[in-house]
Order: sequence, then structure tokens, then C-alpha cells
Amino acid sequence: MLPLALVAALVAVETFFHARKVSSDLNDRTLLAASLTILEHVISSNGSLLAEATLESLTDSLGDQFFYHVRGPDGAFVTGYSGYPRPIVESPTLLRPVFYDGEHLGEAVRAVQILRDLTDRELNGITTITTWQRLSQRGELTFSLFARSVLRLVLLSLIAGIIVWFAVKVGMRPLAKLQASIDKRSAFALSPIQQEVPVELSGIVHSMNTLLDRVARSKKNRERFIGDAAHQLRNPIAAIKIQAQSSLENESGEEMRAGLRQILAVSNKSALMVNKMLSSARAHAMDAGQLTRFDLNELINEKAMELAPLAFDCAQEFSVSSSAKHISIEGNRTLLGEAIGNLIHNAIQHNVAGATLSVSTQVSETKGSVEVLVSDDGEPISDEHFLQLTQPFRTDGIDQSGSGLGLSIAKDVARMHQGELQARSRGTGKSIVLRFPMEREYKAAG
Repeated sequence: MLPLALVAALVAVETFFHARKVSSDLNDRTLLAASLTILEHVISSNGSLLAEATLESLTDSLGDQFFYHVRGPDGAFVTGYSGYPRPIVESPTLLRPVFYDGEHLGEAVRAVQILRDLTDRELNGITTITTWQRLSQRGELTFSLFARSVLRLVLLSLIAGIIVWFAVKVGMRPLAKLQASIDKRSAFALSPIQQEVPVELSGIVHSMNTLLDRVARSKKNRERFIGDAAHQLRNPIAAIKIQAQSSLENESGEEMRAGLRQILAVSNKSALMVNKMLSSARAHAMDAGQLTRFDLNELINEKAMELAPLAFDCAQEFSVSSSAKHISIEGNRTLLGEAIGNLIHNAIQHNVAGATLSVSTQVSETKGSVEVLVSDDGEPISDEHFLQLTQPFRTDGIDQSGSGLGLSIAKDVARMHQGELQARSRGTGKSIVLRFPMEREYKAAG
């Protein structure tokens, strides 16, 4: 109703000015007609005063008291009222009358002045006729036109408001029913909404059902993750407890120190697992506000320098290369660094002594993507097996020293950056690929 009221106010203002113009034009024409009538009477009566019948007829036509003044060719007064308002700006011509506002006897008046070239025996030459009248009738006409228009506008606005109110009330009933149906749901009810709604609301319901489905899947994954985490932590905690009891029972200092070393090893593994779980939780909670712009090659070099000693200790050849000098991306630097570090650490851990390990980046303009490849000489991985390994707490069944969260975290980080994690076979080994879509600026070497 506020926009409707604003439009009505604007229309009312325009209506007022239009009514004033219509009233002014109408009265000006009537005033001109009276001047021409006076001229004809002056010509026919040789300059006499207006007849009483003519005066009454003109007064009735104009609606307000009017006055007139006739001046002869030599400027002499012919008939009418002696004093008259003079035009200020311009004077009339034989072809065009002049309308102007003036003052007569202390009152505002509207006047018209015309010139005629007469050839009568009494009036021979240019004769000036000035006619004027008070403005009260003109103001009443303007107000009358404006009031009627505003009344119609107000009635139209009220009717439109009633129609809109009724239409909105009726149209919102399905939405109110939908709201009531949602309000009745418990916090654990994530099943799709089955409420029947008009076709205009079907898109909203579909979006809500899609959201509920995502929330349900997220809840299920979180519950599974918590269950797996509890199971994975239970065994190390039990081992620590057993080792502590055994160490307390041992009287030998050497045996106690051996037990403490085992407790330390299990504690370190548990701490590593907890840190991995926290990283996985951060990856799921990442939002756009945590993104910053950084150089991907610089991040990879940092992780390579950090893990290179581990590769050298395992007698593995380690190299880093890139197809671009600078790759500027926008993302979460901490999580991407941890994902890349996990891929490198897994490759070192599962590679054999004397094998080669390489980390490379490739920018593909045609595919519109940038890829981080961690390649080693290990056995190729099938797509089905790789999918299993990317699940939380899943290992390859050979080396159980890891937490089973490295590939899972890398997959979550890739997904949060609108990318994906892939496994590719190559001639003598495999490559784990972290790929991102080309949605931001990548600077090629040059």
C-alpha cells in the first residue's frame, strides 16, 4: 500500500496542475469571447455602453464580475470602466490577443487585451478593447475539478487496496499451511515435505526438500564419522591403559622405560589422529569468508621442503615442477596445504626404497583447470579401491600405521574448493591428482 499511496500522491499533484490549466484555459476563452462580444456591441452602438441584457448575459457566462475598457484610435476613452490593468511584458497585435494577470481595485484579476482596425464613422482606426474579471470563480472551478479527480483517485486506491489485500490473503493460504506443516516438525524430522502446494510454490518446496536431503546426508556422515572416530580412538586408549598398568607392575627400570616408549608411540599416533579429525572437521566447516589469495607453487614448495627429509630417509628421489611460474588462486591456504601434505606423506609412506616421487602442477587452458599431481612408483589403484580409500578411517590393509584420514581430508578440501580428487595410472606407477576448476586468475610463466 505504501507504493500505491506514493503513486496516488504523485497523480494527485499532477491532477491539480492539470485542473488549474484546464480552468485557466476555459476562463481565458470565455473572457476572449466576452471581449469580442463587447467589440461587436461597441461597433453596432457607435461606442455606447453595453445594454443591460448584454451585461447580464456576459456576467452569467463568465460567472464572476467582469469589467471592460474601450480606447479609440487616438487613445481617447470610448466606453467602459475608466481604469484598467495594463499588460507588463508585451502588447497585443492585430492578430494575437494578450492574456495577463493584473490588479484592479486591490483585487487580483485576469485580463485580455485585443486590437481591431475599425472603419466605422465614429471609430476609424486601431481600437483597443481590454476585458478583465476577478479570479474567485476560476479558483472554484480549479478546486472542483481537482476535488472530483482526487475523490475518484482515492476511491480507486481503496478498491485496489481491498482487492490486493483479498488476493494476498487468499494467495498466502497455501504458504501459511506450508509454514504450519514445517512448524509441526521436530528437529530430527529431515524427511521431504509432502505438503500439497500451488505450482508457484513448488520450486520453493523442491529447494527446501533438496536442502533437507543435504542436511540429512551431512547428519548421517557426521554420525558415521563420530562413530568411526570413537572406534579408532578406543583401541589406542585401551593400549595406553594396558601399557601403563604393565609398566607399573614391572620392577625392572628397563622394562618400565620400554613400556613408557610404547605409551609415547601410541600417544603420538592418537594425537596425529585427533589432529587429522580436526582438519577434517575444519574442511567441512569452511566458508567463503575464510578464502585468501596466494601462490599455489609457493605453498607446494613449502610442503615439499617440509617432507623432503622423510623421502630422503626412505632413499626416495623427490622432485617438484610446475608448468607455470606463478599460479595465483583463492582458497583456504591452511587446508590446501594440509591436503597437499597428506598426499605427499602418503606417497612417501607407501613407496618403496629407491623409488621416485614427484609433485607437479599443470594449468590447462582448454580444460579450464589447474592440477596438483603427486606421482610415485606404487601399484595403480582402481577407481573402486580409490573410492574406498577416500572414506574416513579406511586404509589399504597393508600398512596400518596411518590414521586413514589423509585421502579423506584431501577429498573434502578439494570438494570445498569446487574441485575433485582423482587417481590416475601411468606407465610405472600412479598419480593422485588434486584438480580445481579454472574459476579464478592463473598467471602463466613469462
